[in-house]
Amino acid sequence: MKRKPKVVVIEDDQVFANLLELSLSNNGYEVASITSVKEAIEFIPASKGVDLFIVDYNLGDEKGNGLDLCRKIKAYAHKPVVMLTGESSTETTVACLYAGADQYVLKPYDLKDLLARIHSALYNQPKPSMDMSNHKLSVNDVVLDGMSRTLTCGTTSVRLTERELAVAEVLFSNHNTEIKRDFIYSSVYGHQMKAFSRAADILIARFRKKLRQISDDLLILPTRSAGYILVSKSNAQAEK
Repeated sequence: MKRKPKVVVIEDDQVFANLLELSLSNNGYEVASITSVKEAIEFIPASKGVDLFIVDYNLGDEKGNGLDLCRKIKAYAHKPVVMLTGESSTETTVACLYAGADQYVLKPYDLKDLLARIHSALYNQPKPSMDMSNHKLSVNDVVLDGMSRTLTCGTTSVRLTERELAVAEVLFSNHNTEIKRDFIYSSVYGHQMKAFSRAADILIARFRKKLRQISDDLLILPTRSAGYILVSKSNAQAEK
């Protein structure tokens, strides 16, 4: 008998989780549910038999939020992730994609749409190569490895936290392009930045400090319109 695909639903609304579990079970999936980020983090190392995770975007406790959990799943379990959210803003979509989500489904979901997106995430996504080269970004001689959360230049490497990695991915994907502070914030946290918040600046400062440990060629510069830009030192000097 063919094995049923195993799906783990991570959702803190127990009633919603039970309904989703029932719907998926009736459509040929083996389903289990987890109700907190803390419990999910403890489960990830033992998730070898899981085929796909469904994560509530608004999940959150002292251990992190839905985006943090998505990053952990992609980094450590290497499994497809479908994010469920009640928010349809561009900021939310961007945040989910930067966190590594394979699919993004709005609540209240249409079951046929959800099933189609689960199928797509399971069977239509390219399988990761063993060297994980498709998870690397590079600017000049500096390489960002999303799987190991490392920043490397030559033989020197530094480890990044998950949120530092999220900032790094935004900057490396858009080097030589101005990125607004509120875009950086929403890409990491998944919602709009509150007035007078310094969270994006603090994350940039932390990442800049680690970048300086391995390279003096790349600079993260503030822009005149409340943003940042990642450039090489030679380009920055040429523009002066």
